Amino acid sequence: MVLLDDTSPATRRAFTPGGKAAGLYRLRELGLAVPRFLVVPAEAFDAALQDLPVTPAGLAERADRLREFRLPVAEEIALGQVLAGWGFPARPVVVRSSVADEDGTTAAFAGLMDTFLNLSALPAVLAAIGQCAASAYSARAVAYRQQKGLPLAARPAVVVQVQLAAEVSGVLFTSYPEYPLYQAIHAVRGFGEGLVGGHFNPQETYLRKTTGVVCGQRLPPQPEQYVVSAAESGLQLAPVPVAGQDSECLTKAQLAELHAIGERLESLTGRPQDVEFVVAEGKVWVVQMRPITQAMPEVVVYDNSNIQESYCGVTTPLTFSFAQRAYATVYRQTMRVLGLPPALVAAHETVVTQLLGLVQGRIYYNINHWYQGLLLLPSFSQNKADMERMMGLEEPVDLVQSRARSWPERLRMLPRLLLNLGRLLRAFQQLPNRIAGFQADFQTHYARFYQLPLASLTGAELLAEKARLDTGLLEQWTTPIVNDFRVMMANGRALRQLRRSGLGHPEEFLHRYLSGDEDLPSAQIPHRMQQLAQQVAAISGLQALLLELPADVHTQVAQLAPNFHAAVSEFIQQYGDRTVGELKLETHTMRLQPRIFYQYLRNYLVGAPEPRSGRPSPTSLSANAEAELSQALLGHSWWQRRQTRKALTQLRDAIHAREALRLERTRLFGMYRALYLAAGEWLAQAGYLGTGRDIFYLTEAEITTALQGQPTLSLREKVESRRAEFAAYTQVEVPAHVTVPAPPVFDQESAHDHDDSLGQWRGTGCVPGVVEGEILVIRTPEDNLDVAGKIVCALRTDPGWAVLFPNCRAVAIEKGSALSHSVILLRELGIPTIINVPGLTRHLHSGQHLRFNGGSGELQVLTLTKDSVAGTDETKVESSIAPC
Repeated sequence: MVLLDDTSPATRRAFTPGGKAAGLYRLRELGLAVPRFLVVPAEAFDAALQDLPVTPAGLAERADRLREFRLPVAEEIALGQVLAGWGFPARPVVVRSSVADEDGTTAAFAGLMDTFLNLSALPAVLAAIGQCAASAYSARAVAYRQQKGLPLAARPAVVVQVQLAAEVSGVLFTSYPEYPLYQAIHAVRGFGEGLVGGHFNPQETYLRKTTGVVCGQRLPPQPEQYVVSAAESGLQLAPVPVAGQDSECLTKAQLAELHAIGERLESLTGRPQDVEFVVAEGKVWVVQMRPITQAMPEVVVYDNSNIQESYCGVTTPLTFSFAQRAYATVYRQTMRVLGLPPALVAAHETVVTQLLGLVQGRIYYNINHWYQGLLLLPSFSQNKADMERMMGLEEPVDLVQSRARSWPERLRMLPRLLLNLGRLLRAFQQLPNRIAGFQADFQTHYARFYQLPLASLTGAELLAEKARLDTGLLEQWTTPIVNDFRVMMANGRALRQLRRSGLGHPEEFLHRYLSGDEDLPSAQIPHRMQQLAQQVAAISGLQALLLELPADVHTQVAQLAPNFHAAVSEFIQQYGDRTVGELKLETHTMRLQPRIFYQYLRNYLVGAPEPRSGRPSPTSLSANAEAELSQALLGHSWWQRRQTRKALTQLRDAIHAREALRLERTRLFGMYRALYLAAGEWLAQAGYLGTGRDIFYLTEAEITTALQGQPTLSLREKVESRRAEFAAYTQVEVPAHVTVPAPPVFDQESAHDHDDSLGQWRGTGCVPGVVEGEILVIRTPEDNLDVAGKIVCALRTDPGWAVLFPNCRAVAIEKGSALSHSVILLRELGIPTIINVPGLTRHLHSGQHLRFNGGSGELQVLTLTKDSVAGTDETKVESSIAPC
């Protein structure tokens, strides 16, 4: 047998130091400050455990033998010599467990084995080694093994380590499980038992992982701390000096150091880590590292800063399902245009099909998936910035980062990247001819479609026409895609050239410089409307009719002014799908309801033209911008002047083409709208829907099934349910930027409030999950512990609860830390958990019924006893309060 010190990597490879010791060795190898330690490896205890069966009696015998374990005399002498070299007994030591599978990637064993602190006598150290090893067979440790499906025959090792005079102790989660974009640091004054044991409410600090910036803090007062006991071993409670009770435990420099440690450890280990640290002797020491075993939720960012222009407000299920499919179809074509291998395209199918998300009835970009798509292209950072600018994101999102590639990897990728870039540049050069061909082909489909007798088509025929639109137009959208790439890249290139030319506000400058293009299709619409308005005055009685605006105005116009009616019909045929909310299929358009056209036209008849005095025209804005550019380019080289103007010209051309192609997109959506309205009428006539417009509350897949003659009997009920659901969404305010899960709330007063008279409570949600059930209040170990199927409300918990946790429906804790050992275990087991609910166990009573939301931290008593309202505990009273 051999004692393993902390500087013998070669020797320890032949032994089993256990999970905790392995983490310490790794920390030492990384150059971090780790207190001196040695390890009694698992092989030292193997002989004591030989031939014992893995039965309840055998496990108990293993614990007994380990409690009686003593090192050989030679090893005791060697141990004493090592400790003396550390300054023992003046410097006490701590004895900690290091079971072979402890602190692993799937099992933490957080706090389940015994730790012996403040040992300053060699006999006490020797006895603690055996007792610590024996705790691997405690009831709570065995129960945990059973829960995790681990072998019951544990192989304990033991760590003996210098005990630091802890001024502050804490836990760092390099990724916070409730919001992995943050690091979480929880700290208490004195020894860490006050934190990991859940005795104190710690000071909490949350740092943004990418920058280390403090995103939020909770700083409750800390009147008490654990300090070394005046006796030979252990700790005792002591008051914190008054000056330190309300001050921050950790300095800014220490927080920055911990952030750097956390980022380094997560990067080197490849996964989030649970790191215990101590501040002592003027510096930060790391005393333990283990993987965070609970699953990290994917943080998804939804943003509608730009897409709200196309899908403003609440939309319908049909529009969302169609838009989601359209974006996926277009994105697949994008990847093919870039020459990506089919296998790579298929591997990104999940990304492609979820580029959009629906949040409270509103369409958002799923930013994660857009970024993951950009990773397939070279120059991720530059493309990311260009895309964020085009999407209108108000702040960058750092959820997806490009991986730094080695030079060999870059060289292997270079041929494909050059080929892709060459394809893209060649496609840019061919765009003028491609756009002309695309528009000609589109017009052929467009003219054919509006000659169809949609109202008389069967369900199967309508599906066939939808397939024709899919294959003939939607799946042939590569030309607009290539041009959108050109716009994105040209916009980024122009902005960079303008910055090099010394223009201080290039974005604002571009708005002015690109104004005044009266040839844009979107600019043609008001010109045509103005021309039509001018014709009205020359036709007797027409203006009065248009101002009255009867329901059948279009029919009356045909009778009163046939030539004007023909001109209006031509306008509607060309621009009838262009209207407010034109990409929402449920929108009423000029094509479907010509009266809308006349509503627009009335504005040209009744509204006096706005005087232009004091308001620059688009042409003058452009001219002023041109003069400003010429002045800015003075003094720059010929090459810089040429590149700047070239970039601006390319951007202007790309934007002009994009606007023309967007009109075709509007018309495409108009065709799908007409097709689905015809499908709605067919389903209504068949009795499956109440009205044709009910179809907007179904998804594309549901409509396809119905048109194939296999509609579900519940279509009407489904429509009514969704109609009510989406109507409710219109009453809800939703921000433009939504993160799921949401970042933590740091307002202490609002985060931990309650109204016990109404049965409403709120704490800190730690493990998500919504349950309802009966409460069991536990204040002391002597209370009723029949937790099976109950929502447990406890004053505090510790790892000893590991035996009870699996049978609880949920756990609410009056005090504690989200990084305490018991909460770590609850996360591993996936049991909904809320902590820091002040006064919970004083006001709630066993037998009441509770609605429990572990994500939001909200609790709602569904039945109130008279005791909770009027001081008795007899009859239960139903609460009329709505759930939180």
